Amino acid sequence: PFRGKIEAQLVEAFQKRFGLQIKVTTAAGASAQEYPKAIAETKAGAPSTYDTLWGTATDNMVLVGAGGTQRVENWEALLAEINPMVGSRKIRPEQISPRPLQGHGFLGWSRPKALVYNRSVISKDDLPKTHSDLGHPKYKGKLTQPAWPDSWDIAPAVFEPFDKEKWLQIIRKTAENTYSVEFEIPGTQRVVLGEVGLAFDNAGHALSLLHKDPQLPIVITYFQDYNPIIDFLYVVRKGARHPAAATLFAMWTTTPEAATIWQTADDFVTQLRLGDSALDRKVRETITRNSAPIIGFLDNEKTAKVLEWYSTEEGTKFRRAIADAIRGK
Repeated sequence: PFRGKIEAQLVEAFQKRFGLQIKVTTAAGASAQEYPKAIAETKAGAPSTYDTLWGTATDNMVLVGAGGTQRVENWEALLAEINPMVGSRKIRPEQISPRPLQGHGFLGWSRPKALVYNRSVISKDDLPKTHSDLGHPKYKGKLTQPAWPDSWDIAPAVFEPFDKEKWLQIIRKTAENTYSVEFEIPGTQRVVLGEVGLAFDNAGHALSLLHKDPQLPIVITYFQDYNPIIDFLYVVRKGARHPAAATLFAMWTTTPEAATIWQTADDFVTQLRLGDSALDRKVRETITRNSAPIIGFLDNEKTAKVLEWYSTEEGTKFRRAIADAIRGK
C-alpha cells in the first residue's frame, strides 16, 4: 500500500529503472490496518492481497512469526545489483536487511518519533521529561497520540528489569490524559491550532510544517528516557502471485532514487539510518541539539532479540495489550 499521491511517480521510476512494461497495481493504506489482514490471510491459507507490503519492523516481525513472508534467496547478491550504494560497498547488505528480518525485510526509511508542542499552550519548563510523566494530571486533555504501539513497544529494550504490567499502567494513565487517538498528521494539526499542547509525531513532519510556515507556534522536542526510531521495511508476501516482481520492487525501494521520490512528494519521510538528504540532516540536528536518546529495534543484538520476541505468542499478546492500553482498556 502507498500514499496515493506518490504511487504514480514510484511506479514510473521503478519501471524505467528496469525497462519494464508490466502492470503495477498499488493501493493506499496504513500498515497498522493492512498487517492484521495479512496475518489473517496467512492463517486462513487464503491468497495474499498484496505481493509486497511495507510496515514497521514490529509489524513485519509479527508477520514473519505468522509465516506470512517469503525469504528471498541470494538476497545479498540481488541487493548489490539493484541498490548502487550496496553495489559500490558504501552500504553493507545487512544494513538494508538486518537481523532478525534478514532476507525477509528490506529497509526503505527510518524516522525518529518526537514530541511536538505548541509554545503558546504549554511552556518548555512544563513539558514531560519521560514517558511516565505523561500520566500526570496537569496533562489532562493536552495530548494526542496515534493508536499503534510504536511509541511504546521498544520499552523492553530500554528498561532493565522491565515490568510489563507496570508499563501498561503507565500507558493507561497516559490514555486518561489523551484528548484524541488519531493519525500523527491530524494530531499535530491540533497542536498547530492550539486545541492541544502536545502530540506524538515524527521530527520530519514537524520540520516540513515549519519549512512551509516558520511562524507556526510549534517546537520539536524529545523525551529524556528514550525516543524510538520507527523503521519501515518492505517484505514479499508468502504466496505472492508475482514473487519476482515483488522482490525487485521491495529491493528497489531501498535505493537513493526511491528515497528521493518519497522525500520530494512526501517530505516528512526520513532515512535517519542511511540517508544524507537535507531533511535527514535537519532531523539529526534536532536530535543532537536536544541530546535526545534514540533507540530502534535494528540497533544491536539486544534490541534485535526484543524485536524477535514480538514474533512469539507472548510478544504478540503484549503488543496487543499496548494497543488496548493506548485507548484506556
